[in-house]
Amino acid sequence: MKFFYLLLSSFIFFCLPLSSRSIQTINEEKAHEVAREQVIWKDRLCPFATFASDFLKSVYGKTSYRGLSPEQVVYGWMLRPDVWKDEPMIHIPDPDLQRQLNIKGEYAKFSELFDDTLGYKLHSLGSDLPERMRALVRESPATIDLDERVGTIILLTKGQLIQPRPADMAPLPSWRVEAEILWNHIPLSVILMLPIVAVVVILIIKERGENSRVKR
Repeated sequence: MKFFYLLLSSFIFFCLPLSSRSIQTINEEKAHEVAREQVIWKDRLCPFATFASDFLKSVYGKTSYRGLSPEQVVYGWMLRPDVWKDEPMIHIPDPDLQRQLNIKGEYAKFSELFDDTLGYKLHSLGSDLPERMRALVRESPATIDLDERVGTIILLTKGQLIQPRPADMAPLPSWRVEAEILWNHIPLSVILMLPIVAVVVILIIKERGENSRVKR
């Protein structure tokens, strides 16, 4: 990960206005370049764009954050976690968990999940309940999902989430990189429709083939 932090120092950073705040990240031109860097993510070689897209969808649940690309979000966290910890971008869809953590709405700030007295709030969930019920609260699917999102951010800021491509590993061909980046930008709704479209096309081709044989 030292590679990325060295790379960061060579980039031009500037503040982008987000609502009434300012947030620091790389500009769009640099984000375009970074997207094509190749990294090891989940035991496979892929474009940085793929990792960044997965990271943002996992943590925020969407493909962009206030007009910023996934690459800009990731580099923002890498560059200035002290700033990004106050951005409401950790998705908590479960209303009960929002209430237990005293979070207003579906998105929490990283800083809101920690308390000066209690520490990490998920560790103290249900502290006023009997032990058996406390375990159910802390091991609920919603709590586990949130803990994974928080853990993903922590690993990123520690430089432990991805690795640069080793020098002795063959790089992906440029066409593969561009194809994967293009795939990342296809809306999920379209991807989900692809199997249906494929079946319809096959049925149409089959029907036309049968009609052609009948005419003969």
